[in-house]
Amino acid sequence: MEQEKLATKNKVIETALTLFKINGYQGTSVRDISKKANVNIATISYYFKGKQGLLEYIIVEFLEGYVKILDKFSLLLQHKNANLILKELVEEVLSYYYLNKEYASIFFRELTLDSILIREIMMTYLARERYTFTQIYDAIRLRNAKITMPFSVFFVQLKSFLSTPYLFPGYLNEVLYIQQNDLYFFERYKEYVEKWIDTLLDMDENFIRHVELSS
Repeated sequence: MEQEKLATKNKVIETALTLFKINGYQGTSVRDISKKANVNIATISYYFKGKQGLLEYIIVEFLEGYVKILDKFSLLLQHKNANLILKELVEEVLSYYYLNKEYASIFFRELTLDSILIREIMMTYLARERYTFTQIYDAIRLRNAKITMPFSVFFVQLKSFLSTPYLFPGYLNEVLYIQQNDLYFFERYKEYVEKWIDTLLDMDENFIRHVELSS
């Protein structure tokens, strides 16, 4: 019985992810979700208290996984080189977004809107995000006086690299002919983001290899 309930709940979530991505949150009704998922509207109300609750569940579920990654790398600052932590953190975040691309697309789309939900998210989850990246960037600048870029500029550029594939999936598909499921594009994209980090930090590759072999 519990497995059936979980399967039904997951089916509703998967259906909502698909419809929200295609039609947007405002363009999707509870009736649309219930019809496509083949469940009663009352079932959606039971699990999520309606469409708004379903959206909140999807966003919070995505951000909880994201924050776990941030917390893990924040703890590593005590034991590992900050330059390497930044590269590894970005690689893991990109992988997390790719594996949860439907969640990521909906989250970043909603993030462009001024809503009570998004304001609450900015005060909690995204404040923790900023704190983690501030810690890492401050540690990097302590050991490299040549880095003069303000944190805000660095963070805006980095966030654009992380979010752009999910903010404009239609543009990537229709104009650049890139599919979100394209693993080859994802792997190349990840490489170029890492090269941007290397250029930004002016990292010595021989030093990196030495540290990686020693760790």
